[in-house]
Amino acid sequence: VKDGIADWSIGEAIGIGSILRDNIHIRFTGEDVERGTMAHSPKLLAIWEAQYGDFADTAQPVFDTFIANGESKWVQQSGVVVQLPHGIDGAGPEHSSARVERFLAASDDDEDLIPNLDDKMMELANVTTPANYFHLIRRQVAMPFRKPLILMTPKIGLKHPYYRSPFKDFLPGTSFQRAIRESGPASKKPECVKKLIFCVGKVALTIDELRKEKKIEDKIALCRIEQIYPFPYDIVLQEFCLYENAKVCFCQEEHKNQGPWIYCKMYLKTR
Repeated sequence: VKDGIADWSIGEAIGIGSILRDNIHIRFTGEDVERGTMAHSPKLLAIWEAQYGDFADTAQPVFDTFIANGESKWVQQSGVVVQLPHGIDGAGPEHSSARVERFLAASDDDEDLIPNLDDKMMELANVTTPANYFHLIRRQVAMPFRKPLILMTPKIGLKHPYYRSPFKDFLPGTSFQRAIRESGPASKKPECVKKLIFCVGKVALTIDELRKEKKIEDKIALCRIEQIYPFPYDIVLQEFCLYENAKVCFCQEEHKNQGPWIYCKMYLKTR
């Protein structure tokens, strides 16, 4: 705090606190709430959080029937936030994946059309900065319409120094970043970049550490896709145009038939 840097817990607390300060009630339910160990009082932004993302499996009929298509089927908008911890951290098969691919399989995106949030069934994100989490949950109550938000949250993000944001990223004039573009050495001379990597989630940390270790930060550009659905088509296109000499890759920690790749590849191919 003295250095003007916020970790994940501070970003979450500021986001929740600012919403309450705007006289908007919050209902926070999920693991540990009943035991009173949550940091926020449930008071209407509705947030449901599972201890592990896998634990949402048994709620699949609710996701399919009410959340994914509740607006089109029942003409009822919902702004519920479903927070699902997600990340392959060696905790075992039942404690690693929130099954991103299942939610994306239920999406109504068309790769031939540029998507808009207002006409989509829900939103799915995997944010990597406290500031982006702050802006995303505030956007849920600031929008003139309501959409369910499926939010993958990094389990290592609570303590890892990579998941930090300067206080200036929370100030007026800042907003949610659907994708975080390269801002390091590679962005200074884009014509010299050899590889442009798109990724989702905490795998960005591994890529960033490796390119620093090998001293190739100026040769590899990294773009973190924070809002997976609707896909940030316009931002991705800007990266393609900027690094026109670079080989384009997509990296994820999940298996090839899991995670966001199955969904993202159609947009990357039709850029």
